[in-house]
Amino acid sequence: MIADAKIASGTDLQTQQAQTQEDSRLFGENVNKSGAQCHQAPQVERAMATDRLIPSIPPGPKGANRFPKTERLRRQKDIEACLREGKRYKHPLMTLYVRWREGGGRRIAFSVGRKVSKKATLRNRIKRWLREAYRTKRWAMKEGVDLFVIAQPACAAANFQAVDAALTELLLKAKVLKLPDYVNSGGEPTGNQKTSDETSEVG
Repeated sequence: MIADAKIASGTDLQTQQAQTQEDSRLFGENVNKSGAQCHQAPQVERAMATDRLIPSIPPGPKGANRFPKTERLRRQKDIEACLREGKRYKHPLMTLYVRWREGGGRRIAFSVGRKVSKKATLRNRIKRWLREAYRTKRWAMKEGVDLFVIAQPACAAANFQAVDAALTELLLKAKVLKLPDYVNSGGEPTGNQKTSDETSEVG
């Protein structure tokens, strides 16, 4: 019976470790040693379940996945104009402000405040995720627009896949992101596909 108890105990430990690894995969590094998820995890889990329905955007053509400095919204008055005049789109993980304007170009800024996390390392990681999510989609975005993304506290419990899907969902709602036909049909790029910057009018 003692041997059976040891075997059962070992099985339980393996199960708990596997669950902890799964939680870490879904929610990043914000899982404590007992395997309990942080208080934001249920909200993030619901958001991720919905985000699985969002189409995945493939990387753009060679040379289209850069994030040039000219596309960074830096001046405070421009950010304030985006907040004041832009349309707001909400997601559990973030809020997006979209301000259409005359002229070409596209600019974006990200805000990850202390309400998301008191740890600067986590805030910086989330900001890197947001930049990466934008960088790999910019080839399929319209121009003539300013964007401002504000991370919500639930981001502290998310991973890159969830952040990426959330930004995709908001950009689609705002009609900033225009999917090429081969993405809508579930196909693959053929090599002669043009980007939306080449084919779409300024919105």
